[in-house]
Amino acid sequence: MSNDKDINDHNNLCNSELFCECNYLSEVLVTSDYIFNIDATKDNNPNIAVTTANKSCLVYSLDNNQLATIWESKKEKSKLIGCKFSGREKHLLYIGNSDGVIKIIDLRTPENVAVEFTDTTAEGDERKTFNCFDVSANDRLLAAGTDVLGGDAFVLFWDIRNKKLLGGYWESHTDDVTQVRFHPDDMNKLLSGSTDGLINLYDLSQTSEDDALIDTLNTESSVNELQWFTKNNKDCISCITHTSDLQLWDLDKGEPYQSYSREDLIAKMMSEHDDDFYLAKFHQLKNSQFILGGSQYKTKEYLRALSLQKKGLEPYLEFKNNQQKVRDSAFNEHTNILVTGGEKGVLNIWKISDPSI
Repeated sequence: MSNDKDINDHNNLCNSELFCECNYLSEVLVTSDYIFNIDATKDNNPNIAVTTANKSCLVYSLDNNQLATIWESKKEKSKLIGCKFSGREKHLLYIGNSDGVIKIIDLRTPENVAVEFTDTTAEGDERKTFNCFDVSANDRLLAAGTDVLGGDAFVLFWDIRNKKLLGGYWESHTDDVTQVRFHPDDMNKLLSGSTDGLINLYDLSQTSEDDALIDTLNTESSVNELQWFTKNNKDCISCITHTSDLQLWDLDKGEPYQSYSREDLIAKMMSEHDDDFYLAKFHQLKNSQFILGGSQYKTKEYLRALSLQKKGLEPYLEFKNNQQKVRDSAFNEHTNILVTGGEKGVLNIWKISDPSI
């Protein structure tokens, strides 16, 4: 028999009066394992890539709201750390693994690896383990972040055009680098985040690490996920920590201009089950931003979104067809298509509307 607290918890989780139901389009079962990473092209009929816990990468096309398989990779020997489409060529896909290899796959001839990037300075025990990577929007630069090796954590860089390792930084972080993010419009601006709690901003046009390091922001936590976004035509940064806190930074300031603890976000998401609460990802809309988060009540997985308005985070969307804990998502701000994937191996497609319009 349910007690009063169970009933109140259930009512809070099911109270969606303040949340609009998101328009669900389609789904496909990708794997019996987790989906870890998602990326999608920015066109009206996008290609969507996912990496899975069984060390595979799969690519789908989305046409008339239906998903169709384009390609599935062979299983890698090591964990995949991400997938990223070229910003210029829809058929080019970057795939990285933890053994320190990032490949470019041409989906027109996927049986052959088009290009492979590694740390050419490392041998044997000096081989660095990769955690993350990113590609500049103009396809000129590639960056990867590593685990600590010999007391140093590295951010490495390659020139994509001539496949050359340009060098790296190793004095700015003291623990594993968990995120690297190029500015969406300026290939010389790069963010790195780490379990040491620091977010570093670099100007890659400078010739030394000391000169390149523009600013260091201390989250006083552990950096899980970083995103660039714009507010009043100014560059800002969102940071999700490993403890599911959210920090929003204006780069002209040395502290977050808004900060939400896990408890704050649980209350705003109307979730009473804090043991299961998580944040999935922060996304840019045309005129605002939103963040995905979820929790579990008994056997149901709840997924909701808060939008970032002038007064702060406000209730936005509820994803009633969601059946899993979401591990990653991709959003196309031109078409308002949102793709989510998670721990039941399902890829879901949603259509959302901008609350600020």
